Amino acid sequence: MGHIFLTSLICIVISTTTNAFLFDKEGLFLVPSVAFRDHSSSSDWTLYNQGWYYEESPVKALLMEKSLEIIVRKDLDRNRVKMFTAEGKEKKNLCIDGLNRNMCTITDNEGRIKNTFIMNNQEIELFRQPGGNGGKIVFQASVPKKNIRARGEIYLCDDNGITFISDIDDTIKITEVTSSTQTLINTFSGDFKVVPGMAEIYRHWEQQYNATFAYLTASPDQLYPFLREFFDREQFPSGSAHMRHFTWFDTNFISFFMSANYIKKKTETLQMFLQNTQNRRFVLLGDVFQKDPDIYASVYAQYPDRIAKIFIRKYANDNDGLQRLETVFKDIPRQKWATFETGADLPRNIF
Repeated sequence: MGHIFLTSLICIVISTTTNAFLFDKEGLFLVPSVAFRDHSSSSDWTLYNQGWYYEESPVKALLMEKSLEIIVRKDLDRNRVKMFTAEGKEKKNLCIDGLNRNMCTITDNEGRIKNTFIMNNQEIELFRQPGGNGGKIVFQASVPKKNIRARGEIYLCDDNGITFISDIDDTIKITEVTSSTQTLINTFSGDFKVVPGMAEIYRHWEQQYNATFAYLTASPDQLYPFLREFFDREQFPSGSAHMRHFTWFDTNFISFFMSANYIKKKTETLQMFLQNTQNRRFVLLGDVFQKDPDIYASVYAQYPDRIAKIFIRKYANDNDGLQRLETVFKDIPRQKWATFETGADLPRNIF
């Protein structure tokens, strides 16, 4: 891991004046999010908005690409690498277009958009489109006085119904987070690889239960544009995505997937869904390779009647993994959790 730290350090200290010789491009993307009914009002919804406004750094991207290629001995995708050397545009205004009132927010110190806003039912209907079975709000956000805009999607999550909340890495996408080198290769090189059968069973559940989907992952949000290509190519059900933001002040890229902050963030997001809906039931999917079992067991202890089922992916003949699950899930009825290796192992009928 010393190689990765050295690469990070070089990319941080390289002179920004060098970038003057190359074109720096500003970009903006919005990550699909979620909206809940405002229970203090009979007609309002609370919408969660998330995204990133950034400026690419071509020299840093080139340096990091070549440095990582030495480590993994494989050609990498520069478009992905450059998202991790880009710098956030801090304290910049961003506004939602198409409303008869101003609705703007300011990016944080990392250029991230993290805010909530209220819409009434009339405004919701103005932007509502089919999607996610509960419907979704589709809107455009833009940077004032600049030709920079992005399309946003916010999925409506009402009080009743069923939501499948799924991890991504090593649950539906092969990342191999237990191997540093393979994590780098599977993140920065080639097409993302799907766990066989997962998209098909998710589509089946979506239709069978008129369900909504949310994707909750340790992956950094810089990867979202490429994950969206993966979702679309494999035809996963659409839904909100809940991710963290990576900076080079984090320990390193690999430990980012296992950090205590990841556990805290994932737990908070699950609680957000449970606390903001009254009768909705949830099915949780994750893997044994990270902390999903511990997180899900903790949340189940608080909401046993709301967590309908837990599915955990493991490798074949992984007796240690199974023993770990039996220990972590000791207070969860055995019929409420199961393991799988591919989508073919998951039941078509859950309830």
